[in-house]
Amino acid sequence: MLRFAFATVVLSLVGLPAQTAPPDAARLPALLQELGQLDARVWAARCEALEQAARAQETLAAQRRSEAAKLLEQAAAAEAAAKRCRDEIAQLRDLEKLLRGRGPSALPTPGEAPTQPAAKTPAPAAAMVAAPPSPPTPSRGPAAAAPAVATAADASPQLVDWAAVEPLLQDRCSACHEPNDKKGGLDVTSFAALRQGGSSGRTLAPGEPEQSRLWRMVAQLETPFMPKGEEPLGKDQLALLHTWIEQGAAETKAQARAFLAARHAAAKEAGPDDAKAGPGPVPHDLPAVPLQRPARPGAVKALARSPNAALLAMPGLQQVLLFDATLQPLGVLPVEGPAVGPLAFAHDGRQLVVATGQPGRSGQAQVFDVATGRPLGRVGNERDVPLAVAVHGTLGFVALGGAGKHANVHRLADGQTVLHGAHDDFVLALQFSPDGTLLAAGDRGGDVRLWDTAGGGLLETLRGHRGAVHAIAFARNGARLFTAGADGTVRAFDPAQGKEVWKQAAHAGEALGLALGPDGRLASCGSDGLIVVHDAAGKLLGKSPAAGEWLYAVAFGTDGNDVFAGDWQGRVHHFVLGGKQKVMDATTPLRGGT
Repeated sequence: MLRFAFATVVLSLVGLPAQTAPPDAARLPALLQELGQLDARVWAARCEALEQAARAQETLAAQRRSEAAKLLEQAAAAEAAAKRCRDEIAQLRDLEKLLRGRGPSALPTPGEAPTQPAAKTPAPAAAMVAAPPSPPTPSRGPAAAAPAVATAADASPQLVDWAAVEPLLQDRCSACHEPNDKKGGLDVTSFAALRQGGSSGRTLAPGEPEQSRLWRMVAQLETPFMPKGEEPLGKDQLALLHTWIEQGAAETKAQARAFLAARHAAAKEAGPDDAKAGPGPVPHDLPAVPLQRPARPGAVKALARSPNAALLAMPGLQQVLLFDATLQPLGVLPVEGPAVGPLAFAHDGRQLVVATGQPGRSGQAQVFDVATGRPLGRVGNERDVPLAVAVHGTLGFVALGGAGKHANVHRLADGQTVLHGAHDDFVLALQFSPDGTLLAAGDRGGDVRLWDTAGGGLLETLRGHRGAVHAIAFARNGARLFTAGADGTVRAFDPAQGKEVWKQAAHAGEALGLALGPDGRLASCGSDGLIVVHDAAGKLLGKSPAAGEWLYAVAFGTDGNDVFAGDWQGRVHHFVLGGKQKVMDATTPLRGGT
């Protein structure tokens, strides 16, 4: 029966009816021999007929796809027309409410233009905001203006999320930027793929449309103009995309709202000094906890200064030690865990995060309220004490990194992981951008990776250091990222462009610590025992006398002239920029107990 079935299939392929096969199975061998003797042209003719049929069906499929694309364009145009109609309805309703609020006599009769107010009567504020101006048509020159968009200071900004811009990108961009045809390495068919960027690097700069290649290309400010070979995006489409990026290019409206809130808070604290940024909290009424002193002080490998308050913090023995800006004790915070690692303040100075854990076994981050010293929670499940931590209080994010070769971000509220960024080596330094949209992570291999905290993707890798990146610091406005590395250099990067701005050979050995001062100055310390201070542009302002010991961590004191650094022997050195001392003052906060 099997041979008979095979013969039936063969006959159907060469075009012979199956019913011509005799029912007598004994004739099957002869029939197969006859088929084998058929001229090769018979087989070729059948294949050619099938090929023509396949091509015809493929042509039909292409026609149907083209028709579908045109229908989608027509649908998009109809939706845009409907939106314009509804926008006009909304404006008319606003105008009606305004006029009715001024009394019946102000209402125009049908077909009559509204009566103009008297010249001396000021126009109500509502009339000026009822119909916001449309964005200008983008020009092909660099001076093209961006659309007017809602800001975080607006009472109720209209939030734009991924769901609002996805149909636009699918309609106008996905033909050339989808998973199977990623022109320029860019895929716009999903939020995560778009935030990942293309082969040329970051496509979106959240909060900065004019720095985003996606916006610049569709607005025809940068070549290649997009969509390629098609009509440019309309005013409404450009305004929608611009607003989305301005609000953080967020996946959800909740994320956009949080982005605007964080940006507004960061704008308040941006400035060259604490007075302009506004005062931050200082601990008060802390519980009376005795200071634990070890038999022998360990190295001071972490120091942190509040960004907007005269407050310093350093690790102790299962404690965090708090000082004022002159290194006078303010109190201690008990820390859960046998070992205390690096620590960091949030950008608003309201929270302090501390690395803790059991060396070689477990690690996590503990967060404190700075004003009260109250523990706010713990997150993370590392296999060792973290080598770097960071916290963003407004967004409720906590970052940890270390020997696990990942930069992890958790939500403090529920401990959920929102980012698991892989590195090729130990993660040694972490900091959030002021608005919280980026996490900068420096590793032992020399990379500084910029991670998107909203989508969890890698946005940029900044390279330049030869050897480990030990410390990083964002400028208060987020426009610069400063780094210190094992090659002895201190560098400044533009995170929006992914480019190095300047570098200075600051130390003869390794640059181990880095701190941003209240006036925008930058201090570094290193294995050469020096504290070196630069301004934000990289100009050298001064160097300390040699401490005679490796300096691991650095922090500013009361102003940009007072700098503290911790050494291997547990001492904290005090350097005054511009002073005439040849030897720095030093104190040992954890002098050995009896």
